[in-house]
Amino acid sequence: MKSYFVFSTVILAMFVAVGFQSCQSTKSATSSKLLKFNFEKGKGYDYNMVYDIDTKVDDVVSKVSIDGDYTMTIVDDNGAVKSLSTVYKKLRMDVDAGGMHMEMGSDVPTGGQEMDFKTNPMGAMSKIFGGLMNKPFIIKVDEEGNVLEVNGFEKILEGMIDSLPMEENVKKQSKASLKEQFNEQSIKDNFAQIFTIFPNKEVKVGDSWEKSYVTGGKMGAKFTTTYKVKEIEGDHVTLSTNSKITPSGNQGEVEGEQTGKILVDSKTGLMINATFDQDMKVKSEGTTVKIIGKGKISGKAL
Repeated sequence: MKSYFVFSTVILAMFVAVGFQSCQSTKSATSSKLLKFNFEKGKGYDYNMVYDIDTKVDDVVSKVSIDGDYTMTIVDDNGAVKSLSTVYKKLRMDVDAGGMHMEMGSDVPTGGQEMDFKTNPMGAMSKIFGGLMNKPFIIKVDEEGNVLEVNGFEKILEGMIDSLPMEENVKKQSKASLKEQFNEQSIKDNFAQIFTIFPNKEVKVGDSWEKSYVTGGKMGAKFTTTYKVKEIEGDHVTLSTNSKITPSGNQGEVEGEQTGKILVDSKTGLMINATFDQDMKVKSEGTTVKIIGKGKISGKAL
């Protein structure tokens, strides 16, 4: 039970990690910029996320490194809501725990490994991750970066599992297990943590605003972040972030804080660079997991 909880917490941390980011530089104290989510229709945008976390349960420390790439293309824009066709290009996790090094990811060869979550969870997850690559699903986002809908992801996941060489009872169990971690709500929460940063108004150096949202799942949490404009140089706006993570669900507790900086392109809302530090605790069924994380995100227009 404890090992399953730790693995679930690692997955949770992966989704929590993607949020609240940052970067550097700039000098203007008098200019102002309209800051909103404004990806251009027909254009594509790439993001890379690298995140390193240390988890501690009792006196047992595990290390997890996560590296993910995804591409978004704006396929529709009605003036208020943009539809983003999104595909994962890479998703990889490296785990050091119990004196063992484990790898799972879309770029990890699986060969003839048994696709069984009980006997070979890493091989099974690598197969799943690989099968999710380059399959588009739709995310709908408004001008404040609120993720309104995610469509098509669960169908991709189900199709991937159905195609695996597993016994039917194993497929059924695998679907149930994965849907607890990977579903359209969790994807919505994941991207909300990246996009929900915009005040949708003109800002200048010294201005600040607060954004909050609630994630779903067994260990739901409320994220409340204060953003402050530190510098403006040309179209680039540098923000500092201070986030409080408080419990929301009733089956587990997540609490902590995160600080960082964001460098954003005010013309599009693209997060050019981001760095952050996170300190949080997850409590469930009498077990406490302490998580210390560091991460960075980089984005570019195609």
